[in-house]
Amino acid sequence: MLLDSDAGRLSLLYAVTVFGSPRDVTLDEIAIETFFPADDATRAVLAPLASADDTEPALA
Repeated sequence: MLLDSDAGRLSLLYAVTVFGSPRDVTLDEIAIETFFPADDATRAVLAPLASADDTEPALA
């Protein structure tokens, strides 16, 4: 996925993990969406945001 941002173009790999089985109603709609940096430039932009203080917005 390519995302144009104030920091430039970010390149991300996207994965979805789905839990459950056809007979398990409680896990039927649980999914985890995960994004990973696809190149070094994107990693350099996102790494500081991962360690940013949660009380302040990461991107303006």
